[in-house]
Amino acid sequence: MGFTISLSAKDRPVWALFDDWCAGADMAALPADPLTLGAFIAENPAALATQRRRITVVNTMHRSADLPAPGNADTIRRMIGRVRAQRLSELRSTISEIVDHLPTAGWTAGLFGRRDGLLLLLAVSGLSFEHISALRRCDLHIDDDTLVVESIHTLTLPPFHLPGSLSPAQIYQQWSEILAFQDRAPSTRLLANRLDTDTLPTSYPPSEAAEQRTAQHQADPLFTPIDRWGHTPFGKSVLSAQSIARVFTAHVNGQAATHHPHRRPARRTDDAPAYEPIVYPEVVLDDRHYEAGIEARRRAHEALTDVTSTLDDIENRADAILGRLLAVLDSAL
Repeated sequence: MGFTISLSAKDRPVWALFDDWCAGADMAALPADPLTLGAFIAENPAALATQRRRITVVNTMHRSADLPAPGNADTIRRMIGRVRAQRLSELRSTISEIVDHLPTAGWTAGLFGRRDGLLLLLAVSGLSFEHISALRRCDLHIDDDTLVVESIHTLTLPPFHLPGSLSPAQIYQQWSEILAFQDRAPSTRLLANRLDTDTLPTSYPPSEAAEQRTAQHQADPLFTPIDRWGHTPFGKSVLSAQSIARVFTAHVNGQAATHHPHRRPARRTDDAPAYEPIVYPEVVLDDRHYEAGIEARRRAHEALTDVTSTLDDIENRADAILGRLLAVLDSAL
């Protein structure tokens, strides 16, 4: 315990937990071998992030004492990998059920439902939120009834084993229909009309111009931010990993946002009554009104007479300061 000074205040309780557990199990905490750390991780279940932090703290204590870090052993890495794989396997059936109940029609519920479905699928497939955020549209394609993700390594997502569930290929197809429509008609209103009536096209007649536009967008981000009204940014902004994590956590915890139908104003028909013009009361100006205005302008002109010279003086001072700064930097180099 003489090395706890190298730990931060938030990490000391973590080391104290490991030290106490080792004392109760009659094992050495410093130095600890990989099997000891592995037994500690196995007998103290926690979230994956918590387990990683515990391993980091134990490793830090050993390095501060010039001892081999037990958490670097292949045994620990394999154990963490098995825990993560088991967690993802448990979430896979949960995510499948969530995705099956996400709306695919209606504005704006259908838009968010299609996007969140693919987000959840990729998150439970083993990709990190950072990798999902970095995906481009060209990184995904359908091979028969499977979805293939070409990222850091090729990832093949086969159909779910649950009967009646949407396959990964179908989930991806739902979102790709949104992207394909936006390529050909970048109008939020047109997309809203299609989702409201559930008439979003699943295919388009062959067109060389349309195919060229689609090819130009293949390097665009797979996911971009969407505001509450269904608008996406004009630029190629990427949906951040933090936003993806929030969406995933909200769905898993049953706290996903409810996207109510956005009521758009109905178009005016010929039978609709015309709007009555607004009649403002007549304002009567006294004889001194214009003279007061001219006097106010004269006072403003006199008060601002020295503004130009003042600004010139400030600019000269800024140039002098910049010159001295550059001289200091040159001398430092």
